[in-house]
Amino acid sequence: MAYENVSIEDLGELTVLNEQREQVKISTLWRKKTAALVFVRHFG
Repeated sequence: MAYENVSIEDLGELTVLNEQREQVKISTLWRKKTAALVFVRHFG
C-alpha cells in the first residue's frame, strides 16, 4: 500500500496509542508544541 501527497491535515486525523494505551489523534501531539514523527518498521 503506497500513499502519495498526504497532507498534514490528513495525517493529523490518524490515531496512535499514547502512553496510557489510549487512542489519540496524531494532531494532538503537535497542538501545543513542535513534534517530530518517526516511523520504524520491524522486519522479522
